[in-house]
Amino acid sequence: MIESLAIKKVATYDETGVQINDLKKVNFFFGFNGSGKSTIVKYLYNLSLPDAQKNEDFKDCSNIGYDAVNHQILTFDEVFIDENFNKSPVLKGVFSLNQVNEIIDGQIKDEETIISGYNKRIEERNALKIRSEVDKIQKQNELLNFCWAERNAFKAFSKISLPHSGSKPNHLNEIRNSLQTPTFVIPTMQSLSETYNALYEKDLININKKLNRVAYSKVRKSETELNKLLNEVIVGNEDVDIAALIKTIDARSWVEKGVELIELTNDVCPFCQQKTIDESLKEQFSKFFDSTYKEKIEKIKQLKDLYLQGAQEFLASVLEIQKVFNPNNDVADIYYKLQTLFTDNKAVLEDKLLKPNERKELVSLVTFKKSLSSIIKLVKQNDKDFADLDSNKTKFIKNIWMFIASNCKEKIEEFDKRIIKYTRIQVSADAVVTAINFKIGISKEKVEDLRSQTVNTKDAVDNINLILKNAGFEGFEIIEKEKVNNISQYYLKRNNTNSDKPVFKSLSEGEKNFISFLYFYQLCIGTDDVEINSTKKKIIVIDDPVSSLDSQVLFVVSTLIHQLIWRKGNDTKPNRQSFKNSSIEQVFVLTHNLYFYKEVSFDKRPLCTDYWHYLISKTNNKSQITGDYNKRVFDDYSLMWDTLKELSKNLPANKSQNVTIANTMRRTIESYVNFIGIGKDSWSAILNENTEEPNYYIRCAFISTINDESHKVSALDSVYYQKIINEQPQILFDVFKQVFISIGKEHYEKMMDEQIHLN
Repeated sequence: MIESLAIKKVATYDETGVQINDLKKVNFFFGFNGSGKSTIVKYLYNLSLPDAQKNEDFKDCSNIGYDAVNHQILTFDEVFIDENFNKSPVLKGVFSLNQVNEIIDGQIKDEETIISGYNKRIEERNALKIRSEVDKIQKQNELLNFCWAERNAFKAFSKISLPHSGSKPNHLNEIRNSLQTPTFVIPTMQSLSETYNALYEKDLININKKLNRVAYSKVRKSETELNKLLNEVIVGNEDVDIAALIKTIDARSWVEKGVELIELTNDVCPFCQQKTIDESLKEQFSKFFDSTYKEKIEKIKQLKDLYLQGAQEFLASVLEIQKVFNPNNDVADIYYKLQTLFTDNKAVLEDKLLKPNERKELVSLVTFKKSLSSIIKLVKQNDKDFADLDSNKTKFIKNIWMFIASNCKEKIEEFDKRIIKYTRIQVSADAVVTAINFKIGISKEKVEDLRSQTVNTKDAVDNINLILKNAGFEGFEIIEKEKVNNISQYYLKRNNTNSDKPVFKSLSEGEKNFISFLYFYQLCIGTDDVEINSTKKKIIVIDDPVSSLDSQVLFVVSTLIHQLIWRKGNDTKPNRQSFKNSSIEQVFVLTHNLYFYKEVSFDKRPLCTDYWHYLISKTNNKSQITGDYNKRVFDDYSLMWDTLKELSKNLPANKSQNVTIANTMRRTIESYVNFIGIGKDSWSAILNENTEEPNYYIRCAFISTINDESHKVSALDSVYYQKIINEQPQILFDVFKQVFISIGKEHYEKMMDEQIHLN
């Protein structure tokens, strides 16, 4: 059963809408045309449609209680008439239970009770599944949010973009994949930061430069040979007379230089410019600087040149590397130190040549072997990093996922344990539901078997034709056309003709409505030809079934509706609040016809006592619904006062309803003056007024205006009262009150629920 309705954001129902709570088995709705009745009917009809056919206009409406599996909504309105008669000449098959077969009827009710019990157990199991599913979703969202937050640790890594930036589930799946890595090594945040800086913050280039190994070998080889000569004391021939003098004055280099110059000056001393050089002295110089001495000196000079050449070549290779690669200034530092080394060693060599008799030693290039090896390694590593840049970046991203996974591992394992628990609950509940559904299937098969024993389409057709005849519709009847799958199909046929052409469209509006309702009534007491609906409880919705009908037919329709809502019995409260027809679950009756409303809801008949009355009204194009257990006195006069009272409380913001207000006021005044015997029209309300009072002309103009200005009696009407469409609504209510102060103050106070205080 539908327990509540929420209608909003459609037609005359605004964003707030209306909430109809605690609906009963029988629900009577009264409201004038345009008040919002049909919107409720259309929403209920929309519930019965397949999802693909549902109207999006009702997407903001909702209900509690409707179950498409166990409920069938039958709606009588213009759509029903169109679908079942206008669009096709063939009626759907009509079935009805054999009312005399009380035994089978009782058996069906027993099976339905069993099915109801089974369904309750299924609801309990489904509720358990839903609770576990809700808890699962909540825990899953908590896990997703927790794991997602781990990405924040890498916001500083601005030059990378972790995958799955738009999907928390995919982010979690990536973490789970990382946890499956066989060699799960957890990197530190420091190592990740260092790697990031190396891969993204430094501009890696391919150096492709190397230290000159040939030059290095040249330097090492020459420095080894030089050190042997440098460590040797090189002197001239000691047996020459002049040797002692040269040694004493320590002028070997000076003398040696002079000897070289003698070749140019002949016997003139190159230093004092005197002819002091003779052949004997030249001979002694020659013997002093013998071939052994000269060879060693020459060897030092040759090795020196080789050494310095190798040094320059090696320094050049270091400088080439420095130009493109100088991490922490290490290459520049080693270049400077090497330059200093070679400069110092050059000085040592030059000093040795000046003083060959002194022992000297070069600082070996080997002392920089460790530093040079470090440079070589850095260069190799840089070039390797450059070559492996893409793969290293990929590995770096994997390491980030490893880091995130390590932080999320405990939470994931905790959640996975919960999943096992949820799965067990779901499997257990599904097993129980499957077993119960099997039992329900057996019970439904029994119900179908029982129903098949009582199906009687002829009874239904005979019933409709009999009601038509008794109601005075003798010009046509329902005739069986053919059987499809052993189900009869029918059409409307005029009497005294053999034509089988459809005649529905040629009927009057009253005839159409009546025959349509009779067909609808048979669907309600039986079932249609869709087998799946045969075990569903019916929710019946009837919208204004007496349009264009005379009073006799109106009474017949009211009587048929009474049959639908007839109570089960009078002995107990449950029986008084239950339907005699157990296939009916709930009934909605909506109308704007006051006479029909009084007749169909007449509580002196043995109808279901679980009912409620609702009044639908519209103010400022906004529908409102109020309800009560006790039926109001729904007569025209009371409704007119209620309309005025509602409009007075919610005064329209514009003048669009002025004509309606004035017309209602006119009818109210006419009814009252006729009832109390002072006249038959609204003019009677001011017959006894003092024509000399200024207010008389205002009231006179008011009466004239609300009579559509067809009875003007004073030329001053336009002075005191403008066109009704130009006035503020409050002015109409003020003058209306003044009229009733004169003819019925107490009655006005009672009907408007308002106290009038006269000055």
